[in-house]
Amino acid sequence: MSEKKIPQKHTEKRPGRYNPEEKSKELIQNVDKICKMRGISRYTLAKGADISTSTIHSLLAGKTKPYMYTVYKLCNALDIPISDLLIEPCDETIENISKEEQELLMLYRKCTPSKRHLLKVYLQMLTQFQEKF
Repeated sequence: MSEKKIPQKHTEKRPGRYNPEEKSKELIQNVDKICKMRGISRYTLAKGADISTSTIHSLLAGKTKPYMYTVYKLCNALDIPISDLLIEPCDETIENISKEEQELLMLYRKCTPSKRHLLKVYLQMLTQFQEKF
């Protein structure tokens, strides 16, 4: 009789699998980056999300992991979709762009899909416009 392999814990690196520890840390780091970019204090974030400042401090210090309920409250307080906190790393991260580009990106992300479409059309028109000096 052959023995069955017992799967290793969720920490095993397999394609398509998430490391919950790592992903929770990244999510909270993204919250912190957005707050720093916008000049939002931990106290202001806690008040806006209607959660305690000790919860914010514990999350940012990595002492606790966020519940989805808390993540939704943080997103509401920051006025961002949850996808902004879950973005996978890419070659050009938000740290590698200028403050002005960061501000434009944050404004874009606050727009509805119809406003995003209009903005795209407007930017395409602007790039075709030839300025005369």
